[in-house]
Amino acid sequence: MLRLLVGTLPAAAVMFLLGFVFYGTPLQMLGWTKAPLATQLAVQQALKALPESGTYVIPSGDTPGATTAYGNGPVAQIQYNSGGFAMVDPKVFAGGFVQMAVSVFLLGCILLTTAAASFGARVRLVAGVAATAVVYLHLAGPVWYHTDWHNAVYTAVADFIVLTAGGVVLARWFIRAPGQS
Repeated sequence: MLRLLVGTLPAAAVMFLLGFVFYGTPLQMLGWTKAPLATQLAVQQALKALPESGTYVIPSGDTPGATTAYGNGPVAQIQYNSGGFAMVDPKVFAGGFVQMAVSVFLLGCILLTTAAASFGARVRLVAGVAATAVVYLHLAGPVWYHTDWHNAVYTAVADFIVLTAGGVVLARWFIRAPGQS
C-alpha cells in the first residue's frame, strides 16, 4: 500500500502532463465545433437570461408544448456558469491534479488485487478499466442525448490515453508481486 501511495504522485503527474497536451494546447480544438465570434457573443448574451448556474436542457419541461418543441429542434444541453472564471485558473489545475491522483489511486487499488500477475496482464487490466470508463461516461452523451460524436470520441480517446498512462506507471514501477523488489 505504501508503494501505491508513493506511486500515485508520479502517475498523476504523467496524467497531468498528458492531460495538458490534450486539453491545454490547440490540440483540444480537434474535439470542438466552432462558431463565428459574432455568433458566440450573441449566444453568450442570450445565456444571461438563464436564472442561475447549472445544467440546462433547452427546451425542457413535461408539457406537450415542450415535447413538441424538443422534437422540432433545435435542442441544447448547456453547462452554464453565470459568473465566469479565468480561462487559465491555477485553482483548477490544483483541483484537477487532486482528481487525477484520486482516480489513479483507485485504479491502483484494483491493480493491487492482481500484483502477482505479469506486467502485461496488469497493463491489459488498466487498459480494460480505462476503456470501460470512457465508453460508459463519454459515449453516453451521443447515445442518450444526441450530443455530438466528434467531441465525445475526442475526449474518450484523450482520457483513455491519460488514464491508461497513469495506470501503466503504477503497474510498472509501483505495483509488485509479493517478494518482488
